[in-house]
Amino acid sequence: MSNETEIKTEKAPMVYCENLVKLYKIGDIEVMALQGLDLQVEEGEMLAIIGNSGSGKSTLMNIIGGLDRPTAGKILVNGNDLLKFTDKEMMHYMRETIGFVWQNTARNMIPYLNALDNVKLVMQMAGKLDVNRANMLLEIVGLEHRKKNKMHELSGGEQQRVAIAIALANNPKILLADEPTGAVDTKTTAQLMNLFHTVNTDFGVTTIIVTHDRQLSHMVPRVVTIADGRIGTEFIRREEMDLQSEEIMNATAGHDQGSHVEYGYIDGRKRLFLPENYLNAIGLKEKSKVSIRIDGNKLILDKPEEEV
Repeated sequence: MSNETEIKTEKAPMVYCENLVKLYKIGDIEVMALQGLDLQVEEGEMLAIIGNSGSGKSTLMNIIGGLDRPTAGKILVNGNDLLKFTDKEMMHYMRETIGFVWQNTARNMIPYLNALDNVKLVMQMAGKLDVNRANMLLEIVGLEHRKKNKMHELSGGEQQRVAIAIALANNPKILLADEPTGAVDTKTTAQLMNLFHTVNTDFGVTTIIVTHDRQLSHMVPRVVTIADGRIGTEFIRREEMDLQSEEIMNATAGHDQGSHVEYGYIDGRKRLFLPENYLNAIGLKEKSKVSIRIDGNKLILDKPEEEV
C-alpha cells in the first residue's frame, strides 16, 4: 500500500467573476453597466440571471460569451482568463466553448437556409461537420420532421427549438440564452424550459438564462438577481422539489409553490445585500437607525425606532 497522501482539490467553477466593472462612454457621459460584480457558476449548473432593463444582465452575458470585455476585474471561464485572450483566441473560445440562444430569431437562424442546414453551418464553421449529429440534435428538440423548413415556415416556439439545436452544434461547454422565452406564450415557455432542463441534464452543458421575467425563477434550480450592475439576492431550489413538467406548467401559470429559498448575498468585498421585501417589511431606510446583535449564528436587524 502506498504511503503517499492523496491530495483532493476542489474543482474550479465553470464561470468565475470577481469585481467586474464595465464602463461605457456615450459622448462625454460615462455609464457604469457593472459595478464590482461577483458571480460563480459551477460546471453543469443551470442558472437564471434576472434583472430589469438596464440592470447589467445583458452586459454580463456578453462578457461571459466573449462578445465584450470588462473595463476591470477578473473573469475565468473553464479555467481560462478571458482578459488575457487575443482577438483570435477569443474567436476560438466563442466557437469552441459558447453556444448562444437569442430572443431575436434573426440572430439565431439564417432565414434562407432550412433548419438542418442552419445546424450544419455551425459545424462547418468549426470544422466539425457531422450530419448524423445535426439530425440527432433536431430530433432531441422535437423538430426532426421540420428539418427542411425555413425560418418563416416555423412558429416562434419552433424557431427557438431550432435555435437550441444550433447552439448545441459546436458541442459547447456553456449555453447562454438571452430572453429565450420573451416572444412566446405561457405554454410554449414551459415547453422551452423543459427542453433547457433536458439539455442541461443529458448533455451536462452549463446553462445560463438571462431574463427580466421573474416567473422563470420558479423554473430554474438557482436564480440570482442583478440590479445596478451588482448581484443582489439569490434563490436556490429546495432539495425536496423536482422539476417535472407539471410543476413548471403551474409555475408559469403564476402558482407559487414555495419551491425556492431566498438568500442575501455577500460579495467579494464583504458587502451584504438583503432581499428588498425584507427591508421593506421592517421599514429599513437609508438613514434609519438599526441595531445589530449576534444571536447564536444569526444576524438580526431590528426595526428602527421612530424618530421624534
